[in-house]
Amino acid sequence: MIEVAYNNMAETSVAVPVSISSEPDGGLSSPAPANRREFRGGFSSSICDIFRDPSRRTDCCSIACCGVLSSDRNRYLLFGELPPPLWRRLLMYLIIPALFIASLNYFAVEVKIPANGSSYGNNDQQGDNGDTTTIKVSPLPLRLTFYAYLIFLGIRGMIEKRKTRTEIMTKLYRERAEARGEAVVDPNQVTRYIHQHRLDVIRAHSLCSCCCSCCCYAHDLTLDDNNEFEDAVEEDSCSRFWDCLSKTFWNACCGMWCQCCSACAIAQEEREIERLTGNVEHKMDYITFEPFSEYFPAIQHLNETQTRSFVQHAKAISKLSVKLLKNLAAVLAILVLFALSDIDKNFTFANMIVLLLTLCQAFFLEYLIWWRWNRFDISFDSVIKFFACGFLLTTPMAMIFELIVSIVTGLISMVAMIFILVEDSELLDKLQTDPKHAMKDLAVGHPALFIFSLFLNAFVIAALCEEMIKYFGYWMVVTPDLLPQKRSNDANNGNGENTPNTKSLRSTGSGITVAMCSVALGFACCENLLYVFGYTPSQSLGVEIQTLIARSIFPVHPLCAAIQSIGVCRRDLEGQRGVGIGRIISPAILLHGSFDFVLMVAAYLQQVQKIKEGNDDDSDIPKEDDSDAVMSEEDIPTLVFSFGMVLVGYIYYVWQSRAQTKRFIAMDRTAAVDESSMLV
Repeated sequence: MIEVAYNNMAETSVAVPVSISSEPDGGLSSPAPANRREFRGGFSSSICDIFRDPSRRTDCCSIACCGVLSSDRNRYLLFGELPPPLWRRLLMYLIIPALFIASLNYFAVEVKIPANGSSYGNNDQQGDNGDTTTIKVSPLPLRLTFYAYLIFLGIRGMIEKRKTRTEIMTKLYRERAEARGEAVVDPNQVTRYIHQHRLDVIRAHSLCSCCCSCCCYAHDLTLDDNNEFEDAVEEDSCSRFWDCLSKTFWNACCGMWCQCCSACAIAQEEREIERLTGNVEHKMDYITFEPFSEYFPAIQHLNETQTRSFVQHAKAISKLSVKLLKNLAAVLAILVLFALSDIDKNFTFANMIVLLLTLCQAFFLEYLIWWRWNRFDISFDSVIKFFACGFLLTTPMAMIFELIVSIVTGLISMVAMIFILVEDSELLDKLQTDPKHAMKDLAVGHPALFIFSLFLNAFVIAALCEEMIKYFGYWMVVTPDLLPQKRSNDANNGNGENTPNTKSLRSTGSGITVAMCSVALGFACCENLLYVFGYTPSQSLGVEIQTLIARSIFPVHPLCAAIQSIGVCRRDLEGQRGVGIGRIISPAILLHGSFDFVLMVAAYLQQVQKIKEGNDDDSDIPKEDDSDAVMSEEDIPTLVFSFGMVLVGYIYYVWQSRAQTKRFIAMDRTAAVDESSMLV
């Protein structure tokens, strides 16, 4: 009965791969609209339309993991092909390249070169002052083999992507032929059509995955534009920025659209495949392609019966969640064995304990947010997926975007520094002779420049990038918990349209908050691991523990995510269409940026004071007696102010959340009265 209820809710579920290539007409029963806007290759959307529609979720997935997840699902929906197993991908894309890199380092030979670095290979050649330096050079055949392997991987992926795009264009051609009333499509005509557009396919997926495609708004239409294709998309700040960027590329690049890793082409293909196969409502998981109807009825039953056993909730999870948990257990087991083997002196069993504590800190917060307070608002299965998305997908995306933005902000700071150096010739000369002490003089004499640079780092590089990526991390994950649901005991009432929703707006809002906090916790957990084991200036166990404690007492990431959820609920549940991504993430950016800015400025002022007193250490290696030093008295004001910032953010969230909960209760009561009147 539960299965019937969910099928009644979802209407149609994708239980098997939707193959539209086996039938003569492509398996498309409904003709395309006669006035449908068409772009190059017959696509219904432009390659430039990525992020143009704020309500579209698939665009985010085309960027995560370089579009691998989207490409896999595209091929599954189009051809019924399952992706290769994880071990094969790890072998091809991780283990073999790692072995190549290790071999290049192992077989490298030392070569002396002049100190001026003019050339190498001639050991007798010296610099102007007779000084030489030594570098390691790997064998040329090994380097060529490594480069050839990378080219092989690129060609292999390029061929698969071009095959998918060609098949989509074939289906679109059949769709248009069917709309014109043609019963049978001549295969020769299809072949000629594909041949005419082969250059578009090549440009969409090139070997270097950084291509320019002539697919701009004014030049890739195949129908006359008589103002009957006006877009009815409600734009937000992100879509407006992207639209401005796309028009800039169109005008500046002579009609050429630049993309990286074929992300724009993959997003365009996924939008088209979703339309062709009827999977627009996202009725299956990524990676495993398991339909929601196969596992969600059990979850729905637990919520309706208010089952409080964690074991039962843990059993009612999807294949994707099971795979994620198994991979986590396997990675932890390998790390434990590696720590016990004593291969690396810097990663002992004590360090493994710190790693487990870092994970437990995130799991404990997840326990409080989900199981303790909102266990029936969202399932354990969804919590696993959102947390994994934050840990595995959003963190690398944030690092990439922060690197790009940091280059832009670095150029801005560099321009400001040039104006200072032009006016101070003495500092400019010192910068050429003794750059280290010149930078110290610059830090002491021009604090406005450094504070401006710290402001950009805090609010633009850290806060803006991370909060936006966390939002898109939540947005790219589609789970059945947050979809409209119907009661299972009303499945056979014969009137599905009047069946009330199982979840109230209040419960759905709590589920959205837990989901966004889960993404943030996954992101914060990965970031904590990087800070504890990667960014600490010392490999000391005491420093690692101090770093973990310092980052644990200030849960800024989940707090900012909870604040973001207020705006998401306003837009999606309360129907305030004027609430876009800008209004959603702005309060979180303000809190996150202010928190980071205070810490950065405090550290800068302390360093300036040390420079003035002559107590700064020129060495990058910390002193042994300071490696395990506890917090100094100078850090107490910063700690108190940071705690105050977090407290202000928490008070703001509680204030907004309670007001929103009251609105949800009123809306639920109104909806209950309306549903009762409809059933009478």
